[in-house]
Amino acid sequence: MSEATKVDPKFRIAKGTLWDNAWKYAAMLGGLGLVITGIGFTQDAHRVAFSWLFAFTVFLTVALGALFFVVLQHLTVASWSVTVRRIAEFFSVGVVALAFLFAPIVIYRTELYGEWMNHGTEHGGHAEGDSVLGASVAHAQGEHGEADHGAPNQGAGDHAAEAHGAPGHDGAGHEGSAEAHGADDHGDAAEAHGEHMTPEHRLHGELLDHKAPYLNVPAWMARAAIYFLVWIVLAMFYFRASTRQDRSRDTAETVKMQSWAPMATFAFGFSLTFAAFDWLMSLTPGWYSTIFGVCVFAGSAVTIHSLLIVMSLAFRNAGLLGEAVNTEHMHDLGKLTFGFIVFWAYVSFSQMMLIWYAGIPEEAVYYHLRWGDHGWTKVSVILLVGHFVFPFFFMLSRNVKRKYALVGFGAAWMLMMHIVDIYWYVLPHFAPGHLEGSLFDVSALLAVGGTYLAVVFYVMREYPLVPVGDPRLSRALHHQNA
Repeated sequence: MSEATKVDPKFRIAKGTLWDNAWKYAAMLGGLGLVITGIGFTQDAHRVAFSWLFAFTVFLTVALGALFFVVLQHLTVASWSVTVRRIAEFFSVGVVALAFLFAPIVIYRTELYGEWMNHGTEHGGHAEGDSVLGASVAHAQGEHGEADHGAPNQGAGDHAAEAHGAPGHDGAGHEGSAEAHGADDHGDAAEAHGEHMTPEHRLHGELLDHKAPYLNVPAWMARAAIYFLVWIVLAMFYFRASTRQDRSRDTAETVKMQSWAPMATFAFGFSLTFAAFDWLMSLTPGWYSTIFGVCVFAGSAVTIHSLLIVMSLAFRNAGLLGEAVNTEHMHDLGKLTFGFIVFWAYVSFSQMMLIWYAGIPEEAVYYHLRWGDHGWTKVSVILLVGHFVFPFFFMLSRNVKRKYALVGFGAAWMLMMHIVDIYWYVLPHFAPGHLEGSLFDVSALLAVGGTYLAVVFYVMREYPLVPVGDPRLSRALHHQNA
């Protein structure tokens, strides 16, 4: 142990140190990523939109995982976690930055969700852009149009020629004839579309019609506003109450935070679940899984406990925490990380097994995109081994959880696997059946991550790294595992 960690610190980041300037480094990386990704949006908006959604989801799950950890500690009146809770509070308030970083998803929404956002064009509605469903119809029309539509189009041409050659027809008559024939052609084309739709395509369209009351642009945007409102209100409430208590030492703040916890748990659970439906599950609008939100939550929970291990060790090694976070806290964080790794595997397998057993095509399509004779199969295997099999056996040992280097390695590994997990959620929808990496995947991570971390690290400079006013701090400092 270094001399720095033996000293009783003030739990504050000293001016001019590496951690004091960390926000600047994050901001520079974020700025670089924003420039590269911004150029990408002008070159290939469709591809870069998926990269941005991937990066945004990675850091959103970090922020929401942090919010979950904070609420859970107050819900359970936990004392052991007081010394690590402030780090989670810092990462939760970063959701404010993510609200602004959501803007590109709104702007380029039809690049991501065009299949259902443009579904109205198939029924005479107005589109915001090209849709996958519309492209499928156009493909069917292209295959059959020359043979089946050739006669009506030729007939329209004959009528037009006769009209131009016939005496007594003026310009108005010509215009009226053109409009009439245009209407006939439109009707013929619409009828032909229906004739050439496959039963599967028609069923898919009916399914989107059925989901239209939920999957429509105004409702989607309104729900997004509600999600961010819930997350920002909860994150700021707990952060302000906790930091206010640093000065006041008022136990009423603790009581207030605990009284909010049950309501906050419900609000958090519902908002995360439906945000996962809206922003990830709707990438394949014909697919549905009621447990999908739980899968996203499980990954988020693994991530925040892993991040708390990494950040606590980093601050401890820098002499900022002293013995406020010790072997006992690492052991508990390691146990929670291990538990949520198993929970992630359980809910992920349950979803896959039930879909496989039912054999319903509308449900199986999700796994067809990720398991087959293409590159995504390799990513699926990497997730199976890297997100469950390896960490399960590695983190199982009590000794691993109590050795800083080993538990730190396991936590860093899980953070890396979380990035792979989110990539597996998002990118198969860009090019079904093809694994196509891009520089913009990295630049988007830098843009979103750099901006988010710049906000988090900037706020860290202003407050103690431990909630020094919490009445349970003494119990946390002397925490012992049974």
